Amino acid sequence: MTCGRTLTLILLAVWTSEICLGFLFKTQVCYENVDCFSNHKPFDNSFEALPESPEEIDVTFTLFTRDGPAKGVKFDYKDTSVNIIRGAGFAGSKPTKMIIHGYMSSAYEVWVHNMTNAFLSRGDFNVITVDWKVGASKMYQQSVSNTRLVGALCAKLLSTLRDSFHVDMTKTHVTGHSLGAQTAGYIGSRVPGIGRITGLDPAGPLFEDYPLEVRLDPSDALFVDVIHTDAVPIQNAGFGMKRPCGHIDFYPNGMNEQPGCPPPVSTTLEDLISMAFTNAFESVACSHERSEGLFTESLLQGPCKFTAHPCSSYDDYVAGRCPGCGDGPCPVMGYDSILANRTGTFFLTTSGHSPYCQ
Repeated sequence: MTCGRTLTLILLAVWTSEICLGFLFKTQVCYENVDCFSNHKPFDNSFEALPESPEEIDVTFTLFTRDGPAKGVKFDYKDTSVNIIRGAGFAGSKPTKMIIHGYMSSAYEVWVHNMTNAFLSRGDFNVITVDWKVGASKMYQQSVSNTRLVGALCAKLLSTLRDSFHVDMTKTHVTGHSLGAQTAGYIGSRVPGIGRITGLDPAGPLFEDYPLEVRLDPSDALFVDVIHTDAVPIQNAGFGMKRPCGHIDFYPNGMNEQPGCPPPVSTTLEDLISMAFTNAFESVACSHERSEGLFTESLLQGPCKFTAHPCSSYDDYVAGRCPGCGDGPCPVMGYDSILANRTGTFFLTTSGHSPYCQ
């Protein structure tokens, strides 16, 4: 039995009474001005949970610009009219960056604040942060399902920016962490021609072994770059995807725990059945969250670069058995990874604390 399928059974064991049986056994839900969602294959990856309503998930957006207020201008998913967006200070001539948090998180975390400021330091952008804290704080399988609706609402906003503000989608960049990375994939499948999606340790459980329609993949944007920092097996409480899922995939420090983080939890799948999944996530998320800091640091244009190398394995890379990068430059993990025009899997080492670049 695959790990993803096994985890489905585990999550069934911790399914709580907050999900009423009538909702659980539905096969489709429709939300006005959004879309209809089915739990038929391939979207049977969340134990048949269907996305909750926009009101229940409570998605809000906050726009940050160089000239705008430091706290940004906040509006919710219902307030995406042209006048409201224009009044928030949005400029269609500027490239747009979107940041989406993941499971058990919010848009008010320190890392989102730091990444927003790093983007604005790097360029004169529109930076939109997406908050779906309520929908991301449910039992894991329900939050997995909720990513589909969050993706639809984000796609609706980007479509408005494209159609009413003439925003160039090829210059639009969506960055998501964990479930936010999978959400970015849903955005890309709805809005053709998005220039770039950066997946920061995309969530693995209930995605890893499922078809491309369900998870982030290279078809979701013109360029998809992925940083994998928590690719250990779910038996050791690994929360990120192991398999490559972008045009270019970086594995800093290999498929191991990140330096400076606690070692993986040694447990069995049977042990996890009796463990509250949310508590497990909060206690061992250090490696999973490291991708946030690595990408933010890459925006700051310091003298040190996250230069990565192609190799058959991380062990071979550490042993010096990897070839060079041929005639062109080796790619740099993070914001500048697009510059090398490279595809494939690349390895590098980092330190265990900021600055992470060695």
